[in-house]
Amino acid sequence: MSNLIKTISVSFALLLLTVERAPAAIPTLNPLKPACRLEVQNAHLSTTLQKHQNIRAVKVNVYSICNIFQTHVQIFLEIHKTGELGDGIYGPFENEQSPKNNSGLEVPLQDKSVTCKNTIMTKWYGIAYSKAFISGKWLYAGRTQSQKIVPLPCGT
Repeated sequence: MSNLIKTISVSFALLLLTVERAPAAIPTLNPLKPACRLEVQNAHLSTTLQKHQNIRAVKVNVYSICNIFQTHVQIFLEIHKTGELGDGIYGPFENEQSPKNNSGLEVPLQDKSVTCKNTIMTKWYGIAYSKAFISGKWLYAGRTQSQKIVPLPCGT
């Protein structure tokens, strides 16, 4: 009798291990993004500036993204630092105002940076805001901060 109970117990345990969870029981971690939005990437050391110009610098890239055509897009970026030697704000930097650089479904601001003067660990992040002409009216994106405040070996 005890062998029968052990066999049933093992069989039941294997059955429980192989049963899949119902998809509805798993929470979704991907929230819906707005149709038009401003995305501010995390601060990082620029590998391009280091490689081509031998300059150590912190960059923050920003994108105005919309599912319909946007024109006259103006993106403003502030690069912020917090560190032992004091806090600082660099900018505001602005994207170029030519039709090829400020129209489309995705408009980038990628060429703005702050040059490092030393390798002291400093925390960096970006804050951006923008305006764009969409569907016959001006739309504004309020101050948007990068998701993380990133420590980098770049003091100023």
